[in-house]
Amino acid sequence: MAKKYRVVLFGVNGEEALFQHNMARLGVSRSVLKGYLEKAPVVLVRDLSLANARRYAEAIISAGGLVTIQETGEFPETRPYRGKPDVASPEDFMICQNCGLKQRRSERCVRCGFDVTYAPR
Repeated sequence: MAKKYRVVLFGVNGEEALFQHNMARLGVSRSVLKGYLEKAPVVLVRDLSLANARRYAEAIISAGGLVTIQETGEFPETRPYRGKPDVASPEDFMICQNCGLKQRRSERCVRCGFDVTYAPR
């Protein structure tokens, strides 16, 4: 299980105009930032690893913001699937005789609803 963290903005450490300017250089618009400051404390990002949360927080602190990193819990680690991929064979498909849609074999067409079980072959 991997622990996940969030970064919470509490306000500005110093002059708000300078903080807005620095955050604009990081790509945050003034209107979005104004909403964050009005609603502070506000969660900026969540479900990060500790290393990513620290990088995010350091960027905001260097811009003049007051932030904290909070643990949000543990989540199962994702592992890559190593099994065989589920690949369908050409026999698993059909072409609707009414609209021409190529789809997985079924009794009805997913596009037009044509009943292919009664269609002449």
